[in-house]
Amino acid sequence: MSPPLRAPFPYFGGKSKIAAAVWQRLGSPKQYIEPFCGSAAMLLAAPAPAALEVVGDLNCYVANFWRAVKFRPAAVAEWQDYPVSHIDLAARHRWLVEPARVAALREALSNPEWPGDAQIAGWWLWGQCAWIGSGWCDGKSTGGAVTNGKIPVIDTAGKGIQKIGLGQIPHVSNGGRGTQSLGQIPHVTDAGQGPQGVAAAPAAEWLGALSTRLARVRLIHGSWDRCVNTHYGDMNGGAAIFFDPPYKAFESLYSDGRGVAHEVEAWCRDNVRGRMRVALCGHVGDYDLPGWMVMPWSRGRLTYGSGKTTDAEAIWFSPACLNPAQRDLFSGATL
Repeated sequence: MSPPLRAPFPYFGGKSKIAAAVWQRLGSPKQYIEPFCGSAAMLLAAPAPAALEVVGDLNCYVANFWRAVKFRPAAVAEWQDYPVSHIDLAARHRWLVEPARVAALREALSNPEWPGDAQIAGWWLWGQCAWIGSGWCDGKSTGGAVTNGKIPVIDTAGKGIQKIGLGQIPHVSNGGRGTQSLGQIPHVTDAGQGPQGVAAAPAAEWLGALSTRLARVRLIHGSWDRCVNTHYGDMNGGAAIFFDPPYKAFESLYSDGRGVAHEVEAWCRDNVRGRMRVALCGHVGDYDLPGWMVMPWSRGRLTYGSGKTTDAEAIWFSPACLNPAQRDLFSGATL
C-alpha cells in the first residue's frame, strides 16, 4: 500500500476536504503558486504536477519542515520517532521556541539552497501531532514549560503521523498497539527502547513519498508576496494561484499573522487578468471582487475554546477559472 500523499500532521485551516472541488476550477495550469502553503493540502491534491510549482509560508517551522522533508526525509523520520509524554512535550517546546534558535532558523531559510534542519522538523512534527489546540510553536509562548495546561494527545487514534501506528502513544500493556504489538513497550531508563527502534520505517515511507513529490517544487520562506511578485514567467498565460491567508477573524491563531487578507484582496484586484486562475479563501462576505465566482463550502462552527460561532467559509474564483463541466483549455481535458 502506497503511503498517503498528504501532510503527516493536523493543521488548523487546512483545505484537504475541498481540494478536489478547487482543482476542478483550477484545471491543469502550467504554473502553480501557493503563498500560504501550511499543510500543502492543495499542492498534494493536484491531479498532476505543474511544470513550475512554487509554495511558501511565513511560519519558519512550516517552511523548514517542508524543506527538510524534501531534502532529508529519512532524517526527519528518525527525529520525530519518539513516544509522547507531557514532560518531553514541554521540554521540546522550550527548545524549539528559544529566540536565538528561531533567529538562526529564519536566517538559514533565507538561503533557497539550504536543505533544512531535520531535527527541528522532526521535533516540530512530533509536537504538532501531540499538541491539543493552538499554541505549539506559534510565536506567542514564552519558551518555558507548557504553562497553559497543554497536554499531549494520547487517545487511541492519535493525530497525523502518530495515527498510523508508529508507537507514539505510550501503551504499557502486554500486547501494545501498532508497532508496539511486536512486543515493544516504552522503556523509561536512560536510553529508551521499544517503539523507538522500529517506528521510523512507516514514517520514512510516508515522508519519502512526500520528498519525491516535492523534488521539483520551489519552497520559499517569507511573506506571501515573495511568491507572486517574483518573476516566474508569464503568469497570465496559464498560472494558477491558491491564496489561503489567515482569516480576519482568526489571525491571532496563526504564527506571524499580520492581517494580510486585505493586502491579498488588493493584489488580486490589481493583478489578476488574462487566463490567470486564482482562488482566494475567506469567510462569506470578506471580499469584494466583482466578476469572481463565490463558492460557499462550510457552515459556521463553534470555535475552539471561545464559545463563538464562526461565519461560513467560501472561496472566490477569478473569472478565468473553470466551471466543473467546462473544457480545460490548458490541457484539453473536459472536467
